[in-house]
Amino acid sequence: YTGLNFIGIEPAQTLDASDMDTFHIDVWRTDPSADFKIKLVDFGPNGVWNGGGDDKEHEIIFNTTNGNAIATHQWVSLDIPMSQFTGLTTREHIAQLILASTNSTGGSGESLWIDNVYFSNAVIPV
Repeated sequence: YTGLNFIGIEPAQTLDASDMDTFHIDVWRTDPSADFKIKLVDFGPNGVWNGGGDDKEHEIIFNTTNGNAIATHQWVSLDIPMSQFTGLTTREHIAQLILASTNSTGGSGESLWIDNVYFSNAVIPV
């Protein structure tokens, strides 16, 4: 993606990540000063966006202020525990992944490559 402000990714069907403990994404980016944000949105028990109500979401911000800035001009693998998405209290109908890159004036306009986006679970049920 070039000229990045934000991108929204929506699967054809909602994803059930209720048994997953990690969100993984590989990122390559160009602007070291921009905030990089990852937001997951769950459409709640009915699996339909209704503008609030039972919909849940949480955004994690990566930057120098938070001490978790993502290096630039190299591939970086992020394995984020689902427990860090504290506002995402339901995970049975994940319907949106929103990635954003912002600075004090809005969208940073940086270039961003992403790869290997998935949910995983360290414990495999028998």
